[in-house]
Amino acid sequence: MLLAGPAGREMARKMSNLLGVKVLEVEHKLFPDGESYVRFPGSVEGEDVVVIQGTHPPQDRHLIQAFLIGRNAKELGARTVSLVSPYLAYARQDKRFLEGEAVSILTILHLIKQSGYDKVYTVNIHSPWIASESPIPLINVRAEGALAAHLLELGMEKPLIVSVGKKGSEMAEAVARVLGSDYAAAESRRDRVTGKVEVSMGRVSAKTAVVVDDIISTGGTMAEVVRALKQMGVEKVYASCIHALLVRGAEDKIMGAGAERIIASDTIPNEYAEFTVAGVLSEAITR
Repeated sequence: MLLAGPAGREMARKMSNLLGVKVLEVEHKLFPDGESYVRFPGSVEGEDVVVIQGTHPPQDRHLIQAFLIGRNAKELGARTVSLVSPYLAYARQDKRFLEGEAVSILTILHLIKQSGYDKVYTVNIHSPWIASESPIPLINVRAEGALAAHLLELGMEKPLIVSVGKKGSEMAEAVARVLGSDYAAAESRRDRVTGKVEVSMGRVSAKTAVVVDDIISTGGTMAEVVRALKQMGVEKVYASCIHALLVRGAEDKIMGAGAERIIASDTIPNEYAEFTVAGVLSEAITR
């Protein structure tokens, strides 16, 4: 049974069509003081329940809803309860960069476990290495194939695939392999106090390039890579990602740097969502 949380209804509908299973939509409302109320309008007793609930902004509210849904499902007799959170919040704080900081993602994973969940599915988590430290089984589903398939549908002729950093390089390689394209990696350095990003990369030559990243948040890194490619003479540069947070004017930065368009998935509701991760999530659950 798929249980659609307030931040997962559209994804639940897509997955339901692919899996051929029923969806129970959680009733939800906010009390006058902003607290969340949830109710199941049907029985989950004896069911293997898969909760579809994103934890994208507003992250804290969506997480609280996920906690309430998980605990309620277990108390009402569900046999197993799994959480599908296409974008898993707080995953970028996976270690103590500065003394005294909280390792946020481990705290979140502990809370998910304590809320009754047996496992968690997410897509292209920002810190995939955290799975080995997670107190609950964490299945990190990769969406590079879905992105590459979409680029093929757009008719792109072997564009240069560019990404940032070691993890980004692996992502670029995966997309390039499907397209039969070359790939290149840029290096980024972020000031841990100010957040300012500096990008460097070797000389490239291409008519079309697609910059791939797992997350576009404020757009600073993406904009710098796009600008560098344009300055090298690349005619068309596309900015793509799995998770489009797009905060603090990210779109304006990226388009202002010379990008042709922004291509994103539907892990987070956004106007640039051109491809879905419902298929790869459904396959992972089936396995």
